[in-house]
Amino acid sequence: MKKTLLLLSSLIAFSFADVHLYTCGVSVSGNEATFDVCYSSDAIIGGIQFAFDGGTSGLSVTGASGGAAGDAGFTLSTSSSGTVLGFSFSGATVAGQDLLLLSVTGEFSDGSVTTVGPMMGDPVGSGNYEYGAFSDPNAVAMSVTTEVSQWDGGTTLDGSSVLPSTYSLSEAYPNPFNPTTTIDYTLRENGNVSLVVYDLMGRFVKELVNEFQFSDGGATHSVVWNGTDMSGNMVSSGIYIYRMVSNDFTKSHRITLMK
Repeated sequence: MKKTLLLLSSLIAFSFADVHLYTCGVSVSGNEATFDVCYSSDAIIGGIQFAFDGGTSGLSVTGASGGAAGDAGFTLSTSSSGTVLGFSFSGATVAGQDLLLLSVTGEFSDGSVTTVGPMMGDPVGSGNYEYGAFSDPNAVAMSVTTEVSQWDGGTTLDGSSVLPSTYSLSEAYPNPFNPTTTIDYTLRENGNVSLVVYDLMGRFVKELVNEFQFSDGGATHSVVWNGTDMSGNMVSSGIYIYRMVSNDFTKSHRITLMK
């Protein structure tokens, strides 16, 4: 029995950054893993290019989707080497925020210690990467930093993965919604859970969860939002942000109310 460790790390950093990129969550089904890649930026993003490396685990990147890039209508593509590309045929852009950029999906083949994470640019040999990643709407290159984090993937028994419960916050369904929508989430550890809805100006709208909860072995927790504020008044149609915080886990998604 051996320990599986996925280390989400950066290989290059810059003293000045227009975009801060980091891996902010993971969910697993069988031998398939989906890694959420989040970003912080005050700049407008017109194009995306970065490498997501599978290290020694044999992780093969199979796709990218969702997040702010998906919401903006970016065409997202990946290569077997782990390169992730994103751009819009219509000239759409991703506004500077602190949210999920996109999710990278891959399949891993064994449980050895591995390095997995977003790295800027194209591989130039010996594990080194050359900058050539994000661009603004005028195709001008933007500097990027990445952040080190890690995910403990549990143990393997007789070659079969035994994966622990993980933190996750799912896309609400339906989305867009009227009159109600459901938000699912899982917990890696027992702890206080906060799940709050904000408007696009960052103003508090509705507290959906604020209590101590048990992980229940990774069982799915659900909460329903009926489109009201804390006073029970219906909010106006538009885009909202829901944000979950529990222990060291933080994640946000967008949701649209249509009347």
